[in-house]
Amino acid sequence: MLMQQAAVRLRTAGDDSSHICVRALAQAVTGLDRTGLILAGPRPLAPELVARLDEAVSRRCAGEPLAHILGQKEFFGRDFAVTTDTLIPRPETELLVELALQHMQTAETYQSDSTPLRLADLGSGSGCIGITLLCEHPRWQGLLLDISPAALAVARHNARTHGVERRLCCLTADMAYAPLAPRSLQLLVSNPPYISPAERHEVMEEVLRHEPHAALFSPDDGLAHLQAACRAAAAALVPGGHLLLEHGWRQGPAVRQILTRSGFANVTSHTDLAGHERCTQGRLLR
Repeated sequence: MLMQQAAVRLRTAGDDSSHICVRALAQAVTGLDRTGLILAGPRPLAPELVARLDEAVSRRCAGEPLAHILGQKEFFGRDFAVTTDTLIPRPETELLVELALQHMQTAETYQSDSTPLRLADLGSGSGCIGITLLCEHPRWQGLLLDISPAALAVARHNARTHGVERRLCCLTADMAYAPLAPRSLQLLVSNPPYISPAERHEVMEEVLRHEPHAALFSPDDGLAHLQAACRAAAAALVPGGHLLLEHGWRQGPAVRQILTRSGFANVTSHTDLAGHERCTQGRLLR
């Protein structure tokens, strides 16, 4: 009955996945997994747990993202800590990871010795992209770069949680002046800020209120950080190295042009499940 009432409150507040949300909040409050929650059945919760669930539901009704209430978000099958200093990982970003994993597998195939392979994740936020890649490929080492020290603190926590901290360096820096050694990387990935300030009205109010604007908006029609990532990649990748960028669904043509002008070949855009161009990749020629 308590969870049903909570679901009604959320649905009334406009949550279109109220039952899923209530279950996640109840699991977090009680410490039970989904099976444990089912087995607990209609047994009443202790008063302190009722109060905690009520508070959590109230926060969600007020528009606070579920990930912030839970303190984490699942990404590529792993839980990542998130805060108001980081973007909440999105499902569409998993496309970028899937493409990067393909290139990592190819690079490992052609690497004849045990020399570590290296990647960088620019504008890393919570670190979900770079950390996932290192979890999937133990031969690789990585660099996470973000302009926000608070975001990098979250990334370091996630790196420890997933056991890759010894293969990872976190660096506070502006990607426009990324201090990357020339010809030091086989792969560079980035999900940078790419929303034009003129498109602010298209962004969900919940996102505007609760996620860092510095990780959302970029000047020059949303292309400034994408151009910076491309410049960094052109200098830091070895010949034949790969660049993978996530971008806005209308930015594919502009991003392809940026990569081509910067010396990348085999420039290709990939669509997400909604059929929108979401990621563009290229291989450095020189």
